[in-house]
Amino acid sequence: MISSTRTRTQQTRMVATPLGDLAVRVAGFGPAKVVLWPSIFTDGHIYDGLVSRLAAEATFFLIDGPGHGLSPGVPREFTMAEAASAWLSVMDSFGLNRAAVGGVSWGGLAAAEVALTAPSRVERLILMNTPMDVSGDQPKFRDRLIAFGARWMVRGKMFRDGVAGSFFDPGTLASSPSYREAFHGMLTASDPVALAASVRSVILHGEPLRSRLARISVPTLLIAGKEDALYPLEGQASAALLLQDGRFEPVAGRHISPVEAPDEVAASLRAFLAHDRLP
Repeated sequence: MISSTRTRTQQTRMVATPLGDLAVRVAGFGPAKVVLWPSIFTDGHIYDGLVSRLAAEATFFLIDGPGHGLSPGVPREFTMAEAASAWLSVMDSFGLNRAAVGGVSWGGLAAAEVALTAPSRVERLILMNTPMDVSGDQPKFRDRLIAFGARWMVRGKMFRDGVAGSFFDPGTLASSPSYREAFHGMLTASDPVALAASVRSVILHGEPLRSRLARISVPTLLIAGKEDALYPLEGQASAALLLQDGRFEPVAGRHISPVEAPDEVAASLRAFLAHDRLP
């Protein structure tokens, strides 16, 4: 979708999990095993740019979150602990005892939950544009509006354009017509009930991650968009200082860094995967 580079992509597999069947696409053929979950309002194709750049160095297992992409989802809200359980179901299905796990935003939250609850299954943790302070106890008005729109307005172009404006620099989708069409197409085709349930689970019922970062024992790469208005750079930098074994990498763009800055993100990920421990 974002690159036409040959990556030996396998057929998508549907994996039964506590959150319904999840679509998992395998791409790349390198020795490192990397499992990635996307942001809300996106699917696993946000990682196509990374796959095309790192295919010889890693095999990627790209999950579509519940209610997103090809994953039908469930018509109920759920916890990040349940998302972590679903994640482990995916790893079990592919025979992955350990892997690097990560994701953008929602994907980062779910990956962090895996690292907190099942650290023996995690070689490395990759947090990209991940909210550190989202709290179900005190949701912001913006978050309530997004949750409402996910259920009732997601098929309207105005809402989709609003999401795109928060997620991407104006030039990103303009320079990638195929991804722009795919982004709008996924939201238009999605089941609004299942998609909205996932969105509410993340932004209205989440547990803040910042206070738990010090408990993460695995090497962690924290990537942040320099222009990300949703989760500004300063807050991401201060969160990185709380990690036991962390590296902080600011990159160009807003909220979906693998799409907006694939070269920078790929370079950071390549260096991160190549080291047994962080310097």
